[in-house]
Amino acid sequence: MRTILFLLLNGSFLAAANYRPGPDAQRQEGVPQGKVIQGDWNDCKAFPGTTRSYWVYIPAQYNPKQPANLMVFQDGGGFVRENGHTRVPIVFDNLIHRKELPVTIGLFVNPGSVPGAEPGNQPRRNRAFEYDTVSADYANFIIEEIWPVVAKQHNLVIAKEPAARAICGNSSGGIATFTAAWHRPDFFGGVISHIGSFTNIRGGYVYPALIRKSEKKNLRVLLQEGLKDLDNLHGHWPLSNAEVSAALRFKGYDYKIVWGDDGHSGRHGGAIFPNSAKWIFSAPEAKNEIEAKPKIPEFKLTADSERQPDVPRGKVTQHILESDIFKGTRREYSVYVPAQYRADRPACVMVFQDGHAYLKEDGDVRTTVVFDNLIHKGEMPVTIGIFVNPGHRGEAFPENRWRANNRSFEYDSLGDQYARFLLEELLPAVGEKYNLSDKAADCAICGASSGGICAFTVAWERPDAFSKVYSMIGSFTNIRGGHVYPSWIRKTARKPVKVFLQAGRHDLDNAHGHWPLANEQMVAALRFMNWDYKFVYGDGQHNLKHGGAILPDALRWLWADHVKKN
Repeated sequence: MRTILFLLLNGSFLAAANYRPGPDAQRQEGVPQGKVIQGDWNDCKAFPGTTRSYWVYIPAQYNPKQPANLMVFQDGGGFVRENGHTRVPIVFDNLIHRKELPVTIGLFVNPGSVPGAEPGNQPRRNRAFEYDTVSADYANFIIEEIWPVVAKQHNLVIAKEPAARAICGNSSGGIATFTAAWHRPDFFGGVISHIGSFTNIRGGYVYPALIRKSEKKNLRVLLQEGLKDLDNLHGHWPLSNAEVSAALRFKGYDYKIVWGDDGHSGRHGGAIFPNSAKWIFSAPEAKNEIEAKPKIPEFKLTADSERQPDVPRGKVTQHILESDIFKGTRREYSVYVPAQYRADRPACVMVFQDGHAYLKEDGDVRTTVVFDNLIHKGEMPVTIGIFVNPGHRGEAFPENRWRANNRSFEYDSLGDQYARFLLEELLPAVGEKYNLSDKAADCAICGASSGGICAFTVAWERPDAFSKVYSMIGSFTNIRGGHVYPSWIRKTARKPVKVFLQAGRHDLDNAHGHWPLANEQMVAALRFMNWDYKFVYGDGQHNLKHGGAILPDALRWLWADHVKKN
């Protein structure tokens, strides 16, 4: 997985392979051929007004007295062709003949289309609606509508066990296969998804979060994906498939992912289909995966994070604020004022969530020391730092300040409530004593973990007030819905915000999500929409060591345009 992530992140791909159908997809002498029968479905109840073609493959060895396996294919016309990428009838003939595959019936269904309203008008394709919609409608169409009629017409009897029934598709048909089995695991036990569109065409990006937070289903899943797959308005296909794979692994599913070096094409999936078909109907293998303990480097602080002689020191004062926006909460906050501050000149502002973690002069971040050094050298503007802890309900603050009981609600929630708290309560309180700039270009915000996504949310909601974000190990996961940001970024006009993201390859992987992949999704979305961003990926874990070590460079980058002006 880590090798795949490195390739996805850096765009360092192998030379494209020339994927072609192998011997199992070629006609072999002496192999009995099954029958392929074409039909039309013109009275669709699930999708009224649509018409479609379908095909049924019946193996030569089929005996109605012995229930067969079943595999259903979306975009069926492409899979049934004997000169296509996959050539399912030929593959089935060869594998069944050699007893490498159970006797398996194939149902190949095209997506529906709606005839033109007037003669000469083009039909309207219903494919995206049927395949990309995350609902049970398409599964029920296959299971309750078309299959019973086809089975009765051709006297087809299939095994009762869901493990004997699989479903396969490419692209939008790939996510449709997963959706069908997800909603109807009572019927389908196997999924083969080629270059699956687990992106936001119609909401399919939700699956990694759904998988992690839903009861495990009795499904076997094979994902095939290409490192050069799509990156567009709807999402990043390789990262999305990697996220689905990581979620399946986290929940203990029987799954495998096969990576290739192709793009959005059926070539690779077709080339490996004989092995995929054998695997999907084979007996589960015992797995004994033991991951080696990762080697975490020592992130060393630079001279910018150490006290230097002759550098003036700013002053830090402590305060407590009661909030009306978060009613019933109190919080501690500290204000750093650099030695160079002058009351007649508006100072820049930088707000730090979980402020306690950034103030220790012997800690991992040492923000006030860094501020002193960089401001002294003219590498960042005169900046007042506001270090605010999350709100807490109760008379006494917890000994462990990370455990403030309103933290997740304030930091992980989407929307403008926390931004309003900063702009309507905290900054005015500090502004009573200090001259703070109210220009967005002069205001930055920083946080780690849930504080990292919080920092981004503030700038996302109020780019008129905050133009600079530093997110360390940001929790762009489904704690409270933050996994939606990559999709929102791709489908929203670019905002005038500079974003510095830091993440670790050994960060968290839990019920809420996969932190490294979530940050990679953010980077891919920011890159696609041409945001002003920088990403630093390290080999760290869920802590501030790496983010703290690179704080001086992050601040130089965030304030570079400001320093040049002055």
